[in-house]
Amino acid sequence: MNLPRSGWAILAAKMGRSAHATVRPAVNNARMNERGLLHLIEDDLYETWLEDWAAGGVRELEDYLAKHLAFLSFLDEPAA
Repeated sequence: MNLPRSGWAILAAKMGRSAHATVRPAVNNARMNERGLLHLIEDDLYETWLEDWAAGGVRELEDYLAKHLAFLSFLDEPAA
């Protein structure tokens, strides 16, 4: 295919859509809008927010360690 040249650059045909083309639907994920558009700061400022946040992190860590222990136990089992 012979493409016309202009100076040092090769002129090529347009290869896709513009970066500004609208390609997303109006709502990306409708389930994410269950609470509405407003975020209430009071939800983050209640007195036990730190304890609740830490408890959630500890639960996640315990779940991870339980999975890791189960995997190590599987590796230690003799082959049947």
